[in-house]
Amino acid sequence: MTFYHPNLRSLRDAAATGCDMCQLCWTSIQQNNSVEAVDAVLAGKCPESQGGQALHDERVWLTGFFQDNFRGRGTPGPGKAATDQGSRVEVSCGNKDDPESTISEPALRGELAVFADPGSPAASRFLERYITADRNPEGHIEFARALLDVCKKNHPECGLVDTDAMPEMPTRVLDVGTSPSQLRLELARERGLREPYLALSYCWGQGVRYATELKDENIRSLLESVDETALAATQRECIAIARQLGIRYVWIDSLCIIQGNLADWECESKGMAQVYGNATLTVIAARSADSRLGFVTNKLEQAAPPCALPFGRKDENGRDMGDIFLCLPRSVNGGPLNARGWCFQEGVLSRRKLIFETQRIYFSCQRSERWEDGKLNESDRLRAQLFQSLPDNSTAGSKKLERERLRTQMLELWYKKILFNYTQRQLTNPYDIFAAISSIAQLAKKIIGSRYLAGVWEGDMVRGLLWHTWFSFGAKTKRNLGPIISPLISIEPRRPTDWNGKTVVRAPSWSWASIQGQVHERSTPRNKAQYQDPTNFLIRPKPKPNQHAGGPQDDEGSEAHTWTALDSPHCDADVLNMTVCELHFLGRPKHARLLQIDSNTSLANLLLSWPVGHPLCRQGRRLAGQGYMAILEPAESEYAELGKHGLFPFEDTSVTDTPSIAASPASTFAVACFDIAAERVGVTDCWFLPLLREIWEGLLLYKDPSDGKFRRLGIVAAVKKQFLPWVVSGPEEEVHLV
Repeated sequence: MTFYHPNLRSLRDAAATGCDMCQLCWTSIQQNNSVEAVDAVLAGKCPESQGGQALHDERVWLTGFFQDNFRGRGTPGPGKAATDQGSRVEVSCGNKDDPESTISEPALRGELAVFADPGSPAASRFLERYITADRNPEGHIEFARALLDVCKKNHPECGLVDTDAMPEMPTRVLDVGTSPSQLRLELARERGLREPYLALSYCWGQGVRYATELKDENIRSLLESVDETALAATQRECIAIARQLGIRYVWIDSLCIIQGNLADWECESKGMAQVYGNATLTVIAARSADSRLGFVTNKLEQAAPPCALPFGRKDENGRDMGDIFLCLPRSVNGGPLNARGWCFQEGVLSRRKLIFETQRIYFSCQRSERWEDGKLNESDRLRAQLFQSLPDNSTAGSKKLERERLRTQMLELWYKKILFNYTQRQLTNPYDIFAAISSIAQLAKKIIGSRYLAGVWEGDMVRGLLWHTWFSFGAKTKRNLGPIISPLISIEPRRPTDWNGKTVVRAPSWSWASIQGQVHERSTPRNKAQYQDPTNFLIRPKPKPNQHAGGPQDDEGSEAHTWTALDSPHCDADVLNMTVCELHFLGRPKHARLLQIDSNTSLANLLLSWPVGHPLCRQGRRLAGQGYMAILEPAESEYAELGKHGLFPFEDTSVTDTPSIAASPASTFAVACFDIAAERVGVTDCWFLPLLREIWEGLLLYKDPSDGKFRRLGIVAAVKKQFLPWVVSGPEEEVHLV
């Protein structure tokens, strides 16, 4: 810790006179603290949040956290990556105690990042770089080349699944040659080529069509030559990266999939696991929302420019290390591509990725993720889990146990990581909802061993039906779809729309794909066994007496009961369009109606006093105000069954003077949440389909009087305990859910 200025006023004034270092420190303090807190310290007081008393110490201090002496030390273990937060300098100011003799928190904090310029003496000790249009503009090549080389030599887990084979190439690739005049299309698979290639993941841009696209009518000419000057900037920059890295072949969708040819698109879309999985490197143009604008150039302009700092050390040969540089920390914003649906799958399937974020680039492989500013994290290993397989030397008994372990793990991965991240993203074509995740689903199916019905695994049907919108449980504020999406930012769910804003149906009502918005599955380590125990289920597939050879089978090869009305619905992991799939099973739907309450405020208050603890009730006030919530009471058709359990007539008359005893709060039995707020309007009659005996959750349904089939409206939870005998009672009946 080094003394820098006697007080914050001195720092501010020095910044105003043009001192580069002071400008950095002053800007960092302003960016990391509230205006009120800064004003308080300028006045010699603690911020109100810390008591507002006079400061004991007003000095400004600098504390360096340099990683150069620690990198490469320690052994994180085989296949493990060390973590690294990058070198930094902390700026602190103001303290109610003496900072030199106590450990009390400073009133204000700021932070500066550290970097070294390539080729400088300090660059051998500091990995941190600053790659922008004005400084080290070609640094992405040095960065990528160094990390790609390390990964190839030292990370066996980043190789192909079959490490003895050269990668199978896509149907078509671009041969980039060594100059723009040599670019041409190559029929790689037809020629039997097996060479390293680079793949591009990018956003075309709203309404963009390219001057040069692969089409049936120009495939012959593109095999001869491709005019590189006619390509979009993002495509040209990707090709340039390949040449600079010494990779001869490149895969770009618009130039390697025949545009306007549906059969070719369907065939190639199903093979994305191979296209991206076998690529030596995937370049992800995350910072660009329009391919015409390019992505390589980082046009970062910070509030204060970088500043040189004499390092004051010598290297192992006794030479002066020269200067390092300080700058404001760069944004962690990933960029517009993080909001695109197709790009999620492309990123997950890739072995290695060079990712151009809004203000930084980073290299990601199956072991680690390294940013240009020095930060290092362990990889989430999602791809490795998708490509798992049973060991060849397992016994029959151990194989069965291992298969079940992998199946359980994959289902957890599907709900908690894959769907949670995928459904927060957007698709230009709403009907691509299954196509854009098809390759991941195909890999998951090999492990789960179940039919894939419009996004729901038949072997885990009950849990699959109990998805809910993340907005219902995780939202803090109402947000519209924006260019950058984070799992911490909830998006208000809606029905998907086409280019003209017209609502479209792209999946059955019971599928998570029927809505646009982030979905979540709410099981926890404490209760997830109840979602997997068949004895806890209140629905079951209808036995089919005419099961015959060739019908659906489970993963042990025996005939399996099916949940679908048709033995062979047009649904599977490699089916790209699943707008229709009717479920047919046995259950005990309960006729209900929505309690009519004068205002959303009254509804919110009733939810807060609900006798059953549940997240829906805790979120009740906010959700009620936005029109999602409802409280259910039994319909009159259920009174006779309720009477058998001593639950009717309802006797509570303390809350209402209405002559209808059925309208009393004593008649209410559960809380419901609509998937789409607008669909609650005008609904009075509904059905509750209980799914779980112990957790007391189920679906909120609408019954179409024209055909008797049910459609999902939302979920039901927080059933009052006294109503449970009625909920699980009565004969089973056939349920058709569409």
